[in-house]
Amino acid sequence: MSATSPAESAGHPLTGAWNDFLDGLREAAETVLGPRGARDALDEAEGFRFLTRLTSAAFDMFIEYGDAAHPAFVRLMTKHRKFYGDNPDTFYDYASIQGRRRYRIVGARGTVSYLAFCVYGRTGEGQTRIVANVSDREFPVDSEGRFEIVMSLEPPAANDPATWVRLEPDVEAVIARQYFLDHDTEHPAEFSIVCEDAVPVPGPLQIEPLARRLRAAGEFVRNGTTFSAHIADDLANRPNEVTVQSEAGAVAAFYPTPDNKYVGGWYRLGADDALVVEGMPPDTRYWSLLLMSHWMESLDTDHHRTLINKHQAKLESDGSFRIVVAHQDPGLANWLDTAGHAEGYVMFRWMQACDITPPTFRLAKLGQLS
Repeated sequence: MSATSPAESAGHPLTGAWNDFLDGLREAAETVLGPRGARDALDEAEGFRFLTRLTSAAFDMFIEYGDAAHPAFVRLMTKHRKFYGDNPDTFYDYASIQGRRRYRIVGARGTVSYLAFCVYGRTGEGQTRIVANVSDREFPVDSEGRFEIVMSLEPPAANDPATWVRLEPDVEAVIARQYFLDHDTEHPAEFSIVCEDAVPVPGPLQIEPLARRLRAAGEFVRNGTTFSAHIADDLANRPNEVTVQSEAGAVAAFYPTPDNKYVGGWYRLGADDALVVEGMPPDTRYWSLLLMSHWMESLDTDHHRTLINKHQAKLESDGSFRIVVAHQDPGLANWLDTAGHAEGYVMFRWMQACDITPPTFRLAKLGQLS
């Protein structure tokens, strides 16, 4: 067994990459505890768990599944890995791709309420951008529920039955989304991705590619923490108001879908306060209202009702909704439980919606509700 001197180790490219990765984590931790970060002990605890979740995702995105020549989908957000405004009603599957290559996705549609594939690139300034999106409204499904999608710079042959999605050179990822209105009755889609270019069989792990991926992982954690902290700090200055009416392009750093409009804001409630959310749902295939933490993580849905969707909401006789956000059950149908969080995000998703009328927020006392 050969020994490596400290001087040799310090000059090794992987040592530099590893230190850069650790620097990204250290800077992210400083953001959690910084002036635009956590506001209380719960935010601090969840903030450091948020770092572990981002790091876990970064390992999958850039290291374990980072080979764009041999891509595979990996479940990016789960019940125990939440970030960037994850929706518990959604499966998110991520694959690394490159804009100059050609890919084919084949699969079975299933019965989920919505299925789409969104392609993301990177601007010259390093910002994430949406390049293309294709939903089940755009790609045909055959009599057996099968579909094919080709992603490439140039269109496929005229006799190719696949739906074409045009890539651009800066493309680096595709995320598949499946939305459920009822997890108990809907069946998820199944799909896979292959690169159709002539690529060699993967060889042994090389130092330089691993070094690049380590640095990318550290950068992802650092940037993701900064984005999340700054947006929360800005929204918290205007609690209990509708302050977000955003198209996906305005929040591209968080890998959104252009099929959604994000509407909502920040809640801040005392022990006997309630936030009453009222409005008329638009004509849309999916909508929901979700509570999220300071770090833009969906709250616990296993033990608390922190999400309500189109299928679950009880509407008024005129078709409108009234949803109550509170720490205690007011005895009303559409109660969302803060799960011990005094403040956080309260956010609608309107999916492929028409004629959106913004909801209203008003603060009330629990004893005033009926």
